[in-house]
Amino acid sequence: MTDRSSSTRGVADGIHAGLRGGRRRQRRPHPSRFTTFSESLAHDVRTPLTVIQEYATLMSEGLVGDLTDEQRRILDVVADRASDLNRAVDNAIDASKLGTKSHRVWGGRCRLADILTQIRPQLLRKATVRKIDLHFEPNADLPDIHCDADSVARAIANIVSGVLNLAAESGRITISQDVDWDLKEVGIRLCIDGPSSAATLELLGELARCAAAQKETDEMIRSRELALAAQLIACNLGRVAATDDATGATLWIGFPLADSVEVLRRHLVRAMRHHPDAQRVSLFRASIREADDEDLSRDVGNILNSIIGRRDLAVELDGTRWLLSIVQRRVGRESLCRRIERRRQKINRRRLGRPLPEISLQSYGLWRLPEDQTRVLSTIGRWIKKRVPVESGAT
Repeated sequence: MTDRSSSTRGVADGIHAGLRGGRRRQRRPHPSRFTTFSESLAHDVRTPLTVIQEYATLMSEGLVGDLTDEQRRILDVVADRASDLNRAVDNAIDASKLGTKSHRVWGGRCRLADILTQIRPQLLRKATVRKIDLHFEPNADLPDIHCDADSVARAIANIVSGVLNLAAESGRITISQDVDWDLKEVGIRLCIDGPSSAATLELLGELARCAAAQKETDEMIRSRELALAAQLIACNLGRVAATDDATGATLWIGFPLADSVEVLRRHLVRAMRHHPDAQRVSLFRASIREADDEDLSRDVGNILNSIIGRRDLAVELDGTRWLLSIVQRRVGRESLCRRIERRRQKINRRRLGRPLPEISLQSYGLWRLPEDQTRVLSTIGRWIKKRVPVESGAT
């Protein structure tokens, strides 16, 4: 009854507006509705795809009996295509969020080796189907990086899959990890041995240019999945570089070290380049008294990431302190504290283990960009090392 009456009122309002000669105002759905619909559809699609992929893997491993080489090859193709569809679903969600400007980066301390371990099986399976020798050179001794591990994993998977699709049969691709101390970043080096096709070199060059420009459109690159990868890398303050010589093509994908000053520097540079109206930044320090385990610190970091905007930054200084950078708006300490406390209490009501401790907040004022960029970086760096009070740059 209620639905019919509301529908009737809507029709009547439209008729009256037409009779008055007025122009009926059309409501645009809120961007979050598109994202919610995409995520709901993705869940419905991903579930059967996962079942198909798991059953194909079990059959390939001989669970139902011995297989011939041809049968095993066909099952690998089925599992690989199911993995491609899963990745296409993730790309659709990312494209929806980026298109509606609702994409958020949940940055934190990560290990690049763990990210590669997560996506390694699907990449090796695709290389097997494509008859390409894909070789991983692990390096677990590298320092931590600051990024959103899930979005970085999707970006790397898109790039490597795109390269595998273009690589020649019987080729060799090596993925290694390294650290660049001069640029303060850890990354992967993707080496394509031997002469590469013109299409591969052109695509790698477009990927590097798109990531360097830090655009939120895919007009600069023809492959949609690589365009999304470039955008995700830029959102995670990453860098892409492509080179080519007689020995083969090399692609470098680097992400900032878990160094708060370097992460803040890249964040400010991206804010000024990507958002021309970004002329001010508010800085805060969030802290807790103690953190006995990594899960506690990670949950506090998730709270801070959830209450800031998509253009803002929350970077962990150590297990008990975080730096918040709020771009282009003056945020009161009291209002920010209330939002953090509401979120903390909501999580504690559902939390099974030890409740999250209280989170204290200290304001470091409002700073101008780009005039105060060098001063704020040096001041924050000195405070982190010596734990001295930060002089406010408020204007």
